[in-house]
Amino acid sequence: MEYIIGVDGGGTKTEVVAYDLSGKELYRTQGGYGNLSVNIQEALNNIVTTIGECVAKLKEDECLFIALGLAGIESGKNKEIVTEKLKECFNVEVEAMNDADIALAALLKGEDGILTIAGTGSICYGISNNNKARAGGWGHLIGDEGSGYYISMAAIKHMSRRDDEGFSLDFISKSILSQLSLSTAQDIKGFVYSKSKADIASLATVVVNCAEAGDNIAIDILKKAGRDLAITTWEVCKKLELDEGVNIGIVGSVLKKCNIVSEAFEEELSQRLQSFNIVREDTSPAMGAYYIYHKKKAQK
Repeated sequence: MEYIIGVDGGGTKTEVVAYDLSGKELYRTQGGYGNLSVNIQEALNNIVTTIGECVAKLKEDECLFIALGLAGIESGKNKEIVTEKLKECFNVEVEAMNDADIALAALLKGEDGILTIAGTGSICYGISNNNKARAGGWGHLIGDEGSGYYISMAAIKHMSRRDDEGFSLDFISKSILSQLSLSTAQDIKGFVYSKSKADIASLATVVVNCAEAGDNIAIDILKKAGRDLAITTWEVCKKLELDEGVNIGIVGSVLKKCNIVSEAFEEELSQRLQSFNIVREDTSPAMGAYYIYHKKKAQK
Protein backbone atom coordinates (compact mmCIF):
# COMPACT_ATOMS: atom_id res chain seq x y z
CA MET A 1 0.00 0.00 0.00
CA GLU A 2 1.29 3.45 -0.91
CA TYR A 3 1.39 5.95 1.92
CA ILE A 4 2.68 9.33 3.03
CA ILE A 5 4.17 10.38 6.35
CA GLY A 6 3.51 13.56 8.32
CA VAL A 7 5.86 14.73 11.05
CA ASP A 8 5.13 17.33 13.71
CA GLY A 9 8.21 18.22 15.72
CA GLY A 10 7.96 20.61 18.66
CA GLY A 11 9.63 21.46 21.92
CA THR A 12 8.47 18.37 23.83
CA LYS A 13 7.84 15.59 21.30
CA THR A 14 7.96 14.45 17.68
CA GLU A 15 4.74 12.95 16.33
CA VAL A 16 4.93 10.78 13.21
CA VAL A 17 1.79 9.58 11.42
CA ALA A 18 1.41 7.54 8.23
CA TYR A 19 -1.67 8.00 6.00
CA ASP A 20 -2.84 6.17 2.93
CA LEU A 21 -3.70 8.23 -0.15
CA SER A 22 -7.32 8.64 0.97
CA GLY A 23 -6.25 10.17 4.29
CA LYS A 24 -6.85 7.12 6.44
CA GLU A 25 -4.41 6.83 9.33
CA LEU A 26 -2.25 3.73 9.11
CA TYR A 27 0.20 4.13 11.98
CA ARG A 28 1.09 6.68 14.65
CA THR A 29 4.06 6.98 16.99
CA GLN A 30 5.90 9.55 19.12
CA GLY A 31 9.51 10.26 19.94
CA GLY A 32 11.67 12.87 21.64
CA TYR A 33 11.57 16.57 20.90
CA GLY A 34 11.92 17.80 17.31
CA ASN A 35 12.64 21.49 17.91
CA LEU A 36 15.89 22.06 16.01
CA SER A 37 16.63 25.24 17.95
CA VAL A 38 17.15 23.29 21.16
CA ASN A 39 19.83 20.94 19.81
CA ILE A 40 19.81 20.20 16.10
CA GLN A 41 21.71 16.92 16.29
CA GLU A 42 19.60 15.45 19.07
CA ALA A 43 16.38 16.70 17.49
CA LEU A 44 17.38 15.24 14.12
CA ASN A 45 18.22 11.91 15.74
CA ASN A 46 14.79 11.91 17.42
CA ILE A 47 13.09 12.65 14.09
CA VAL A 48 14.97 9.97 12.13
CA THR A 49 14.44 7.37 14.85
CA THR A 50 10.72 8.06 15.10
CA ILE A 51 10.19 7.99 11.33
CA GLY A 52 12.25 4.81 11.22
CA GLU A 53 9.90 3.18 13.70
CA CYS A 54 6.98 4.12 11.47
CA VAL A 55 8.44 2.79 8.21
CA ALA A 56 9.55 -0.37 9.98
CA LYS A 57 5.88 -1.13 10.63
CA LEU A 58 5.00 -0.47 6.99
CA LYS A 59 6.86 -1.08 3.74
CA GLU A 60 9.56 1.54 3.26
CA ASP A 61 9.51 1.21 -0.54
CA GLU A 62 5.84 2.22 -0.62
CA CYS A 63 6.33 5.57 1.13
CA LEU A 64 5.76 8.32 -1.47
CA PHE A 65 6.33 11.50 0.50
CA ILE A 66 7.39 12.81 3.90
CA ALA A 67 6.31 16.27 5.05
CA LEU A 68 7.79 17.64 8.24
CA GLY A 69 6.65 20.62 10.28
CA LEU A 70 9.51 21.43 12.62
CA ALA A 71 10.09 24.23 15.09
CA GLY A 72 13.43 25.89 14.31
CA ILE A 73 13.56 24.71 10.69
CA GLU A 74 14.09 28.22 9.35
CA SER A 75 17.28 28.91 11.31
CA GLY A 76 20.52 28.79 9.34
CA LYS A 77 20.77 25.77 7.05
CA ASN A 78 18.49 23.57 9.14
CA LYS A 79 16.04 22.96 6.29
CA GLU A 80 18.80 21.72 3.97
CA ILE A 81 20.35 19.57 6.70
CA VAL A 82 17.04 17.90 7.58
CA THR A 83 16.00 17.37 3.95
CA GLU A 84 19.32 15.82 2.93
CA LYS A 85 19.43 13.56 6.01
CA LEU A 86 15.92 12.20 5.47
CA LYS A 87 16.43 11.64 1.74
CA GLU A 88 19.60 9.76 2.59
CA CYS A 89 17.87 7.63 5.24
CA PHE A 90 14.56 6.92 3.52
CA ASN A 91 15.11 7.58 -0.21
CA VAL A 92 11.83 9.47 -0.66
CA GLU A 93 10.63 12.96 -1.59
CA VAL A 94 10.90 15.19 1.47
CA GLU A 95 9.48 18.62 2.22
CA ALA A 96 10.50 20.30 5.47
CA MET A 97 8.71 23.41 6.72
CA ASN A 98 7.88 25.37 9.84
CA ASP A 99 5.57 23.58 12.27
CA ALA A 100 2.99 26.30 11.63
CA ASP A 101 2.87 25.49 7.90
CA ILE A 102 1.93 21.88 8.35
CA ALA A 103 -0.53 22.64 11.16
CA LEU A 104 -2.30 25.26 9.04
CA ALA A 105 -2.66 22.79 6.17
CA ALA A 106 -4.07 20.19 8.57
CA LEU A 107 -6.53 22.35 10.45
CA LEU A 108 -7.91 24.29 7.47
CA LYS A 109 -7.75 21.27 5.13
CA GLY A 110 -5.39 23.03 2.76
CA GLU A 111 -7.60 26.14 2.47
CA ASP A 112 -6.66 29.79 3.13
CA GLY A 113 -6.77 31.22 6.62
CA ILE A 114 -4.82 31.91 9.78
CA LEU A 115 -3.22 29.57 12.27
CA THR A 116 -2.22 30.59 15.78
CA ILE A 117 -0.11 28.16 17.77
CA ALA A 118 0.38 28.50 21.50
CA GLY A 119 2.07 25.58 23.18
CA THR A 120 5.61 25.52 24.52
CA GLY A 121 6.29 28.39 22.10
CA SER A 122 4.01 30.56 19.94
CA ILE A 123 3.66 31.67 16.33
CA CYS A 124 0.97 32.88 13.94
CA TYR A 125 0.98 32.06 10.26
CA GLY A 126 -1.46 32.78 7.45
CA ILE A 127 -2.05 32.26 3.76
CA SER A 128 -4.45 34.05 1.41
CA ASN A 129 -4.47 33.90 -2.39
CA ASN A 130 -1.00 32.31 -2.36
CA ASN A 131 0.35 35.17 -0.23
CA LYS A 132 1.92 34.13 3.05
CA ALA A 133 2.54 36.09 6.24
CA ARG A 134 3.66 35.35 9.75
CA ALA A 135 4.20 36.98 13.12
CA GLY A 136 5.77 35.69 16.28
CA GLY A 137 7.83 32.54 16.26
CA TRP A 138 10.93 34.41 17.43
CA GLY A 139 11.78 31.84 20.06
CA HIS A 140 11.77 32.09 23.83
CA LEU A 141 14.79 34.40 24.09
CA ILE A 142 13.21 37.08 21.86
CA GLY A 143 9.46 36.60 22.01
CA ASP A 144 7.05 33.64 22.18
CA GLU A 145 4.39 35.91 23.70
CA GLY A 146 1.38 34.00 24.96
CA SER A 147 3.17 30.64 25.03
CA GLY A 148 3.54 28.21 27.89
CA TYR A 149 7.11 29.43 28.39
CA TYR A 150 5.92 33.06 28.40
CA ILE A 151 3.24 32.29 31.00
CA SER A 152 5.65 30.41 33.23
CA MET A 153 8.30 33.12 33.06
CA ALA A 154 5.72 35.82 33.80
CA ALA A 155 4.88 34.00 37.03
CA ILE A 156 8.56 33.47 37.88
CA LYS A 157 9.35 37.16 37.21
CA HIS A 158 6.42 38.09 39.46
CA MET A 159 8.01 35.99 42.20
CA SER A 160 11.42 37.60 41.72
CA ARG A 161 9.96 41.12 41.85
CA ARG A 162 8.12 40.36 45.11
CA ASP A 163 11.32 39.03 46.59
CA ASP A 164 13.26 42.15 45.53
CA GLU A 165 10.59 44.37 47.05
CA GLY A 166 10.70 42.48 50.35
CA PHE A 167 7.26 40.90 50.17
CA SER A 168 6.50 37.39 51.38
CA LEU A 169 5.64 34.58 49.00
CA ASP A 170 2.10 34.80 47.65
CA PHE A 171 -0.16 31.97 46.50
CA ILE A 172 1.16 31.62 42.96
CA SER A 173 4.79 31.82 44.08
CA LYS A 174 4.25 29.19 46.76
CA SER A 175 2.49 26.97 44.24
CA ILE A 176 5.40 27.13 41.79
CA LEU A 177 7.98 26.43 44.50
CA SER A 178 5.90 23.56 45.83
CA GLN A 179 5.66 22.04 42.36
CA LEU A 180 9.46 22.12 42.10
CA SER A 181 10.11 21.08 45.72
CA LEU A 182 11.93 24.37 46.35
CA SER A 183 11.83 26.54 49.47
CA THR A 184 12.66 30.16 48.59
CA ALA A 185 12.32 32.54 45.67
CA GLN A 186 16.11 32.55 45.29
CA ASP A 187 16.00 28.79 44.65
CA ILE A 188 14.14 29.36 41.37
CA LYS A 189 17.33 30.57 39.70
CA GLY A 190 18.83 27.11 39.79
CA PHE A 191 15.78 25.72 38.03
CA VAL A 192 15.53 28.40 35.32
CA TYR A 193 19.21 28.33 34.40
CA SER A 194 19.57 24.55 34.35
CA LYS A 195 16.36 23.35 32.75
CA SER A 196 15.11 23.26 29.18
CA LYS A 197 12.56 25.54 27.61
CA ALA A 198 10.02 22.69 27.77
CA ASP A 199 10.67 22.12 31.47
CA ILE A 200 10.07 25.78 32.22
CA ALA A 201 6.98 25.91 30.00
CA SER A 202 5.46 23.00 31.91
CA LEU A 203 4.94 25.34 34.89
CA ALA A 204 2.14 27.01 32.92
CA THR A 205 -0.16 24.29 34.28
CA VAL A 206 0.58 25.57 37.79
CA VAL A 207 -0.42 29.08 36.71
CA VAL A 208 -3.65 27.74 35.21
CA ASN A 209 -4.45 25.83 38.41
CA CYS A 210 -3.86 28.98 40.46
CA ALA A 211 -6.14 30.96 38.16
CA GLU A 212 -8.87 28.35 38.47
CA ALA A 213 -8.51 28.67 42.24
CA GLY A 214 -9.24 32.39 41.89
CA ASP A 215 -5.73 33.86 42.12
CA ASN A 216 -5.85 37.30 40.50
CA ILE A 217 -2.16 37.38 39.57
CA ALA A 218 -2.49 34.12 37.66
CA ILE A 219 -5.71 35.30 36.00
CA ASP A 220 -4.02 38.52 34.84
CA ILE A 221 -1.05 36.59 33.43
CA LEU A 222 -3.35 34.31 31.42
CA LYS A 223 -5.53 37.15 30.17
CA LYS A 224 -2.46 39.04 28.98
CA ALA A 225 -1.26 35.90 27.21
CA GLY A 226 -4.60 35.71 25.37
CA ARG A 227 -4.47 39.37 24.38
CA ASP A 228 -0.89 39.07 23.17
CA LEU A 229 -1.77 36.05 21.03
CA ALA A 230 -4.70 37.98 19.56
CA ILE A 231 -2.46 40.93 18.67
CA THR A 232 0.01 38.60 16.96
CA THR A 233 -2.89 37.06 15.02
CA TRP A 234 -4.23 40.48 14.04
CA GLU A 235 -0.80 41.47 12.74
CA VAL A 236 -0.89 38.56 10.29
CA CYS A 237 -4.42 39.49 9.25
CA LYS A 238 -3.23 43.04 8.51
CA LYS A 239 -0.40 41.77 6.33
CA LEU A 240 -2.82 39.63 4.32
CA GLU A 241 -5.54 42.34 4.30
CA LEU A 242 -8.03 40.05 6.02
CA ASP A 243 -10.73 41.63 8.16
CA GLU A 244 -14.01 39.81 7.61
CA GLY A 245 -14.97 36.15 7.73
CA VAL A 246 -11.44 35.13 8.69
CA ASN A 247 -10.95 31.45 9.48
CA ILE A 248 -8.56 31.22 12.43
CA GLY A 249 -7.35 27.80 13.47
CA ILE A 250 -5.93 27.40 16.96
CA VAL A 251 -3.39 24.78 18.01
CA GLY A 252 -1.60 24.12 21.27
CA SER A 253 -2.62 23.46 24.85
CA VAL A 254 -2.46 27.10 25.94
CA LEU A 255 -5.27 28.19 23.60
CA LYS A 256 -7.21 24.94 23.44
CA LYS A 257 -7.21 23.91 27.08
CA CYS A 258 -7.20 27.20 29.00
CA ASN A 259 -10.53 28.99 28.86
CA ILE A 260 -9.17 32.18 30.39
CA VAL A 261 -6.59 32.52 27.60
CA SER A 262 -8.99 31.60 24.79
CA GLU A 263 -11.70 33.97 26.03
CA ALA A 264 -9.25 36.88 26.26
CA PHE A 265 -7.94 35.92 22.80
CA GLU A 266 -11.38 36.05 21.19
CA GLU A 267 -12.40 39.21 23.06
CA GLU A 268 -9.33 41.06 21.81
CA LEU A 269 -9.83 39.81 18.25
CA SER A 270 -13.46 40.96 18.27
CA GLN A 271 -12.19 44.51 18.85
CA ARG A 272 -9.79 44.33 15.92
CA LEU A 273 -11.57 42.29 13.20
CA GLN A 274 -15.00 42.70 11.62
CA SER A 275 -15.73 38.98 11.90
CA PHE A 276 -13.89 35.70 12.28
CA ASN A 277 -14.45 32.00 12.80
CA ILE A 278 -12.40 29.99 15.28
CA VAL A 279 -11.55 26.47 14.09
CA ARG A 280 -10.97 24.17 17.04
CA GLU A 281 -10.88 20.73 15.45
CA ASP A 282 -8.66 18.23 17.22
CA THR A 283 -6.58 17.45 14.14
CA SER A 284 -2.99 16.29 14.29
CA PRO A 285 -0.68 18.76 12.49
CA ALA A 286 0.85 15.71 10.84
CA MET A 287 -2.38 15.42 8.80
CA GLY A 288 -1.18 18.47 6.89
CA ALA A 289 1.15 16.14 4.98
CA TYR A 290 -1.90 14.58 3.32
CA TYR A 291 -3.22 17.92 2.03
CA ILE A 292 0.25 19.16 1.05
CA TYR A 293 0.92 15.98 -0.95
CA HIS A 294 -2.35 16.19 -2.89
CA LYS A 295 -1.93 19.92 -3.52
CA LYS A 296 1.54 19.29 -4.94
CA LYS A 297 0.20 16.43 -7.04
CA ALA A 298 -2.62 18.61 -8.44
CA GLN A 299 -0.14 21.31 -9.44
CA LYS A 300 2.04 18.93 -11.47
